[in-house]
Amino acid sequence: MPTILRSLQRLLKLFEDSNVPYMIIGGYALPFYGRMRATVDIDLAVAIKSGEELNHFLNLLRSVDFEPTICSPKNPLIVILDQKEKIEIELWLRPDGIVFDEETLERRQKVKLDSNIWAWIVSAEDFIVNKLARPDRGVTDEQDVKSVLVRQENKLDNKYLQKRAREAGVLTILQTIQAS
Repeated sequence: MPTILRSLQRLLKLFEDSNVPYMIIGGYALPFYGRMRATVDIDLAVAIKSGEELNHFLNLLRSVDFEPTICSPKNPLIVILDQKEKIEIELWLRPDGIVFDEETLERRQKVKLDSNIWAWIVSAEDFIVNKLARPDRGVTDEQDVKSVLVRQENKLDNKYLQKRAREAGVLTILQTIQAS
């Protein structure tokens, strides 16, 4: 099993055992909805709502050899280093364009990453909005969105997609990409 999957497997077990809602976002989720593209990191969104929950979560991470290297209650990103596998993983507390509500969590998809690793990934619609809402959005992000729109054309919940895009302030760019 590749190092990155061993690391992810341990982290996902911690999430599941601790009832921490999560979902894989970013390039690692892309092949399930759109094109294949190499990615060098794993991004996960985690639903942590308070400073107390954050402190408890950081202690849980440390207990299984994941060391937070970048962490601040005001920063939506925690970068953790797996001390065993020497892999960095990004945990997003407030991912761009994603609202961590019941609807978002219900729309996640459980997918098979490896023969014995199952994980929650962001819905196709929330993936699109997340990519478009990034402040550093680039051509690659827009190509990722286009590939999902093409591959998932008849499967997308367009009403939900439009609603979330509007809430994130990216409806116009979404419509531009859809029209191209």
